[in-house]
Amino acid sequence: MDSKISLEGEIALFRPELKKIDVLNSEEFQASLLSLMEGKTRLVLDLSMVQFIDSSGLGKIITALRSLREKGGEMRICSVQPPVQVLFTMVRLGEIVGIDPDRETAALELGKSTGAGSTR
Repeated sequence: MDSKISLEGEIALFRPELKKIDVLNSEEFQASLLSLMEGKTRLVLDLSMVQFIDSSGLGKIITALRSLREKGGEMRICSVQPPVQVLFTMVRLGEIVGIDPDRETAALELGKSTGAGSTR
């Protein structure tokens, strides 16, 4: 799977270069995401390229979030495209994970928290 991975200080950035995250590629998406998360506790998931996510893709994002939180970490999602935002609003994802307009804002928000004791 094509993706852009980088580190900004202690914050990992993951941007899948996919138009869709669905049942056909969600396992590969999750494997790439979990691999990046090894040893990390703060992650920005940049969805700027993604135009569609189905329930399997959504499940993989939630699994990654749970994994980070079990380690005392946190995730923020940024640059969500309108079709994906509809899904996130429908399932109220914003109530369990921070969703920001861009990666700079997401990184700033992650920098404000220590990961432990997050309110989200």
